Amino acid sequence: MHPDSTILVVQTLNGYLLTYSVASDSTTQVYQQRFDNSTHHRRQQLALFSAVEEANVVGDISIRFRMAIKIESGIVKALALDQELVVATVKPPAIQCIRWTPEAGGPQTTSELLSRILGISKKVSIVDMVYDRAMNLLIWITSSGHAYAVQRDAGSQQDPEAAKKLFHGHCFHNPKDDSEKAVKVTVNARFSLLTVSCSNGDVLVYTAKDYVGNIPLSQKLHLPASSTTTGALTFMAYSPDGYCLFAGYENGWTTWSVFGKPGGNSFSVDAALATANSEDWLTGVSDGCWIGGGSDIILSGQNDRRLWVLETARSALTGCFSAANLARGLLQTGTEFILYRGHDLPDLMTISGKDSLWHHGQYPPAYLHSQWPIRSCVVSQDGRYVAIAGRRGLAHYSVNSGRWKVFEDSKAENSFAVRGGMCWYGHILIAAVESDGSYEVRYFPHLH
Repeated sequence: MHPDSTILVVQTLNGYLLTYSVASDSTTQVYQQRFDNSTHHRRQQLALFSAVEEANVVGDISIRFRMAIKIESGIVKALALDQELVVATVKPPAIQCIRWTPEAGGPQTTSELLSRILGISKKVSIVDMVYDRAMNLLIWITSSGHAYAVQRDAGSQQDPEAAKKLFHGHCFHNPKDDSEKAVKVTVNARFSLLTVSCSNGDVLVYTAKDYVGNIPLSQKLHLPASSTTTGALTFMAYSPDGYCLFAGYENGWTTWSVFGKPGGNSFSVDAALATANSEDWLTGVSDGCWIGGGSDIILSGQNDRRLWVLETARSALTGCFSAANLARGLLQTGTEFILYRGHDLPDLMTISGKDSLWHHGQYPPAYLHSQWPIRSCVVSQDGRYVAIAGRRGLAHYSVNSGRWKVFEDSKAENSFAVRGGMCWYGHILIAAVESDGSYEVRYFPHLH
């Protein structure tokens, strides 16, 4: 997809790139909820959902074929960037840049041999590449097992030879033997990390300190099982907030924190029981992607046509770093927050797993429906109040009474978005918001 989601590019096995235009029409609808208001109960239901009527609509999106581009030299991988389509070719190993809109008097397609860009053998080709827009960085993995951090080169007007260069890059992973060859790579822009998986199963994390090649090894992640148990790595991806790395394997999956602490994994489950219950997302995954700002991850199984959605619970610190969130255990999922209420217990060194010590607060359905995903949660210092903020607006909650306060007017709710975080001062919620291009600090008292 093009970064602005207006162009879709499909790569075929026979060396074609099929491009499609994607356009949305707000006036046409392919789905809308209808309520029978003939009964009193239905009228009440209608009134309940009237505030989120617009959110109950699925708009029409038109996908139209534009053109087919034949790459005679074969395609390894294609990436859609802001200004151009970047294609890694097979024979010869090279990089082609195809501009979406050709410049006046200039060519639409430019190319450069991989050996010239990286100064390597002409027999070495690219096997995979990824692009991170936030860091404006390309990561290339070559057939020799090396990993390169690459940037697009604007060229130099004074040096005609330099003006012809399309890219410049630096090798940051140099394998000593075949077992250390790079296989997969992912980027964590928030913490400037480049993570590489090797053919022997090792997962190495590098720190990108600058753009001139200073990318030292930070840590080696510990696998929850041997490489023979996990099987080959199929994909890995950092959560949007950068705090969690999810890795999928042929025989299961595992997670790590951004600092390398092992998280949940599926290798400790009873494989026979999972197979008997057709829980194929536990016994191996082929691909996955994070959704909902990191609240869920979509997984596809091995040779399975189903899609699985795995819900995650993460610390509220990932979305709103505040003293109260640090002092109290507050977790957020895609549908609820979970607050630890056992801070008065004698042993303060550990958090108990007893259900009675955890308070579950379901998000208001109407707010969740119209403002999903919930981006941040914050608790007050005394643990009495919790506030949440989604795409627009906010809502706050009293732990003692179990009541939510939401905007009754959807226009007021949609008039601002929390950008700079939230915090509680007593029973008053303070939020740093953006409204119509201006930045404001707003106060919301929680009174009953």
